[in-house]
Amino acid sequence: MSVTWEEYLTVPEAKARFIECFQRCRGAFERHRENIRNLVETTSPGIVACLGAGVLNDIPYRTLAKSGAKVHLVDWLAGSSDVGISLSLIEMDDGEQPQCLYCDVSHDSPEEFCLNYRRSNGSADKVCDSFELSQCDPPTCNAFVKGDSPSVHYEDVTGGYANEFGQRLLHEMRDARTWERAFSKATKLAGRIKPTGRLSIDDASVDLVTSSMLVSQFAHEPYNFFAARTAERLGAPTPEHEARLLPAMEKLRSALFTHQVERHLDEIQRILSPGGKCYLSFELFSTIPQSHQWFMVEGVPKALQAAGDRFHFNFDAIPESESIAQFQTRTGRSLTLCVVMESKPIDK
Repeated sequence: MSVTWEEYLTVPEAKARFIECFQRCRGAFERHRENIRNLVETTSPGIVACLGAGVLNDIPYRTLAKSGAKVHLVDWLAGSSDVGISLSLIEMDDGEQPQCLYCDVSHDSPEEFCLNYRRSNGSADKVCDSFELSQCDPPTCNAFVKGDSPSVHYEDVTGGYANEFGQRLLHEMRDARTWERAFSKATKLAGRIKPTGRLSIDDASVDLVTSSMLVSQFAHEPYNFFAARTAERLGAPTPEHEARLLPAMEKLRSALFTHQVERHLDEIQRILSPGGKCYLSFELFSTIPQSHQWFMVEGVPKALQAAGDRFHFNFDAIPESESIAQFQTRTGRSLTLCVVMESKPIDK
């Protein structure tokens, strides 16, 4: 039986893989976290939404929690942000004693964030009676049970576009007997979808939206889902056949990418409050493993144009030196444009 879209998004041994991602990638995204910290300090947002939050590697979660803002964390990989929260709570002080973000006595409502919070008069200032230090890296509290805050949404940040394509694909492809036919049917499906899904976040309610590494999030999925399911049914094409399929492949990838970026930006525009700000980062160039050559990331001009159609760019909201950032990733290096955007008036 072919894997469904929902099954495809289910990560095997999810907790261990999310922890490994947090450990491997967190250092690479410190500049994103610092940019967002600066925006939180200068704008004092009441509500923050982090789209594509994952395991919070590019989110300064401790800063957000201490700011008092209501926080929405959104990602389509179930369990990812819950693991990210648990890995962000504990720090060791100069005396190598644990201090918990939620247990700290200065925290106003710890019970809202951890259902196991318990404090007696004899509790240490920075951990509660329930605290159980783990022996992993980074340290966690074994007793932590997430409460109602922050709000975590395992939803599609493309306004339902990617989910609808993935869910409808297998039915649409049931009578495709060749790769050419499969590409044709998938491309037609990509153009027909009129998504009605919305994030469960109110209109015009968010003062600060973050969405990092925008292009890479949509450049591979759900195209890879299509390619895997088609190869499963028809077998992998030969190199010669694959070369002939290249125009059809590029047409489908471009359609999926463009629709997803546009729907994602539409959702940002919908939830952003009047006067609110959006921190976005676009991958401009990247290298491939073991290579020193840089290549423009496919889709960048379209993504920037779509953003410019909907938002004003504000290059004064973060330091000029932080607008361009270079990152070392698992697959190579990435040069990223970091921008702050503000909504344009919506035409009636």
